[in-house]
Parts: sequence; C-alpha cells; structure tokens
Amino acid sequence: MGPLYGRLVAQEQLDAGTDIEAMQARIPTHFRDASTAPLRKLSVDLIKTYKHINEVYYAKKKRRAQGTQGEDSSHKKERKLYNDGYDDENHDYIIKNGEKFLDRYEIDSLIGKGSFGQVVKAFDHEEVCHVAIKIIKNKKPFLNQAQIEVMLLEMMNKADADNKYYIVRLKRHFMWRNHLCLVFELLSYNLYDLLRNTNFRGVSLNLTRKFAQQLCTALLFLSTPELSIIHCDLKPENILLCNPKRSAIKIVDFGSSCQLGQRIYQYIQSRFYRSPEVLLGIPYDLAIDMWSLGCILVEMHTGEPLFSGANEVDQMNKIIEVLGMPPKHLLDQAHKTRKYFEKLPNDTYVLRKPKDNKKYRSPGTRRLHDILGVENGGPGGRRLGEPGHSVSDYLKFKDLIYRMLDFDPKTRVTPYYALQHNFFKRTADEGTNTGAGVSSTPSPAVQPVMEPGPSNQPGLVRRIGGGEMDAMEVDHIHFHRRPKAFHQPHAERQVLPTDEDVSMVCLQASPVASH
Repeated sequence: MGPLYGRLVAQEQLDAGTDIEAMQARIPTHFRDASTAPLRKLSVDLIKTYKHINEVYYAKKKRRAQGTQGEDSSHKKERKLYNDGYDDENHDYIIKNGEKFLDRYEIDSLIGKGSFGQVVKAFDHEEVCHVAIKIIKNKKPFLNQAQIEVMLLEMMNKADADNKYYIVRLKRHFMWRNHLCLVFELLSYNLYDLLRNTNFRGVSLNLTRKFAQQLCTALLFLSTPELSIIHCDLKPENILLCNPKRSAIKIVDFGSSCQLGQRIYQYIQSRFYRSPEVLLGIPYDLAIDMWSLGCILVEMHTGEPLFSGANEVDQMNKIIEVLGMPPKHLLDQAHKTRKYFEKLPNDTYVLRKPKDNKKYRSPGTRRLHDILGVENGGPGGRRLGEPGHSVSDYLKFKDLIYRMLDFDPKTRVTPYYALQHNFFKRTADEGTNTGAGVSSTPSPAVQPVMEPGPSNQPGLVRRIGGGEMDAMEVDHIHFHRRPKAFHQPHAERQVLPTDEDVSMVCLQASPVASH
C-alpha cells in the first residue's frame, strides 16, 4: 500500500487542483447588472422593452426615409410582406380609409397612435353612429395586455350599467385579420387639447372643480371592493370631454391598468404624474391614481405641469422642491432609495448631487401657495377679481391638493374623503365662493347622495356635474385639429404647435378620441 497508495493520493490531489483551477478560470470577474438581464426585460419590463423597440424602429424608419429621398423607384428593394400584406413592419394594421370591418364598421380616419397600436374613427352602419376602434398590434404581448384591458372594461361597464361613473364604454370587441379590435363610444377632445387651446393659461377654478369632482367619483368607483382597479396612467391625455361644449368627462385607456394584488409592471405612470412610491420602487396600490389626480388638477388650473421632470431623478428633485423631503420610513423600506438619496451617519437622508450638476431649490421652498397664486389672484394674477377665485377658494383648493400629494400612500386622501372636502362645498350663489365663506351645507345641486356600499364600505356618489362650461370660458376656448404628434407616455412632453400653426376648427367640429 505504501508507495503505490502514495502515488495515487498525489495524483488525485493534482487532478483535484487542476479541476479547481479550471473552474476558477471559468468564473466571470464581472457580473451583468440584474436590471439589464434578458429574463427581466422579457418579463417584468416587457412593455417597457417593447416601447423601446418601437422608439428604435421609428428612428430607423425616419433615417431610412431621409436616405432614400429622390431614389428611383426601380432601385428600391422589394417590400417584405407582413401578415399577408395587411400589416406594416411594426405589426400595425395598415389603415385604409373607407375599408369596412365585419361589413359593419367603415373606417373614416386615423385619430391616434401609440405603442399599443392605433385608434381610428369609424362609422357603425348597424347602430348608425360613429365609434372609435382601438386596433391592437399583431404581437402576442400587446394582445395579452389588451385582453386584460377588455376584461377590466367589461367588469367596469357591468358594474356601471347606468353609465354614471365617468368611465369610457366598451361596446364590443372582435378579431380582424389577426388584430384585436376594441370598439368604444366616440368621445371628444382630451384635457391636454383643452389646455393647449387656452394657450396653456389654464381653466378656471370653477371648471377645475367640476373636473375634480367627476374624477374623484370615478376613482371612488374604481376603488370599490368588487373592482379594486388601478388605472396606472392617469393624465390629461387620458381624460376626454364627452362633448366639446360641456364639462362632462370620461377616463379612457386602461391598457396599463391592473387590479389590486395583480400588479404586473414596475414601470408605470407617465413621468410627470408618477407617484413617489413608484419612483422609489415601493409596492403600489390604488393611491397612485390619487397622486396623479393631484398633479392633473394643478396643471388644469395653472396650464403647466406641476412636476415636469426630464428623467426620474429630475422628477424626484422637482417633487421635493415643492413638498420637501419624503418621510424617513418610506426611504428606509424602498429598494430604489440610493438612486436619489444618500444616507448619512446620523441615520438621516440627503439628496444625491445630480450627475449633470443641475441646480435645484432647497426642499419645500417652491411653495404650492405661490404656484397657485393663492393671495395674488391665481396663477400669474390672471384670475384677480373673478368670481370663485377668492383667497378662501384657493386655500381650500391648496389644502385638497396637499392631501392628494401626501408622500405616504397610506395617509394620502382617498376618493371618498376627497369628495367630502370643503373645496366641493359651494354656496347656492351659482356654486361659487366669493370670499364670504362657505355654507355649512352643500347646495342640493352638488351635494353627494350616498348609496349603500357592500360590506359597510363607503357608498358611491351619484353622477354629479357634466353641466355647461362657464360661458366665458367656452367663448375663449377654440379647438383645433388634433396634432399628429401625441404626447408619449414616459417621455418629456413636447410643446405642440401654436394656434397660428394649425388650422382652426370651431367647437362644433367632428370630435376625436384616443382610447
């Protein structure tokens, strides 16, 4: 056993050492960032990935078009057919005006386009009315998400059989040449169109109140236990007027929506309206829509986005300029805290210095009080002396906004309690406050009528508002043709053409909708 055994042991040790060295040589010294892993990009961040693919595609398409200008048609490459020639290379259906779907829906025109697909205006020959048809891309991930949208819309429409809660109506859906098509009622201009046509000066506090009351009612409806739906992309572009001369509105585009407990995506909400919990990577719930609503209401009155960040870090800094630092307990539990903040040895947080050295005001020093012009006649002093724009009116509006923009989603105002706020309690004097104080009882025209809710939950509010817009505002708001370039989700909003750059149409013009 002696010499032979010793040689065997020595050989085994040598072989083992060689194997270990070989294994160590195969171990990578640098590891890929988990956020860029293909598995993540094709699961959690799938929609984000496809949106990026769309951006790359359209950029290449633009460069290709510029490069082939003036080229003789005989030298152009033969175009590849997609879906037997019915689709373009981006899997969108090729729209042809006058084409009939199901021998029923006659295509009139393209009225919207996005990462999901396209929206067309069509005439329904069976019901003898115009409709909006959302044509989903011929691509599995978009089909899957659209099927969720259909399910949620059908749930909402069933729960709102009397059409009281400001949610767009889905008439039906069908497949057409491998594209899922959603048929909606045709609505009018969106609230961003409305702002654009005030030259971004904003609408009155009275009209803002009408919008706020309807939207809080819609969010209350979505929060009922049998629905528990999070819209996930509430913004002016997704709130449409039912009629260009009236203040009734409806929420559209549930393509990013989900039910509570069934959250799919982390990358949600358009940046200007993105809640702190989404920015920080904290699990979110229905409260994110209330944050978006607070941002929207300020924008509707001032004409400008409250927080217009160019990226997420810029967005967080702009929020903190107005609202101060987030509570420590939120930062302690968030997994993206280090993206924005640095923790000091004394267990407190400070903002990280921006990489681009951009300068910001100290936390909380850009006061909402000044943005709204509480004591100066409204934003830019433009509402000085107007009925319904007293200091008292503005103080109530400011208080409601602060409650909607609470950093902590657990203490952020809920739709039910928002509707009980003094901002919605008006005197019988044409429903406006002129500085004489507020009646202790809301006028019958606006008093919420509560219906019993399931399991002793707060009831829903009956349909309120939807009346004529203030006559003075209607006289000064003239809608124009919808621009071809839409504000894209998650992108910095671009300034649209001025009134002189677009053809004017009167208020009676054919409405458009983007669902």
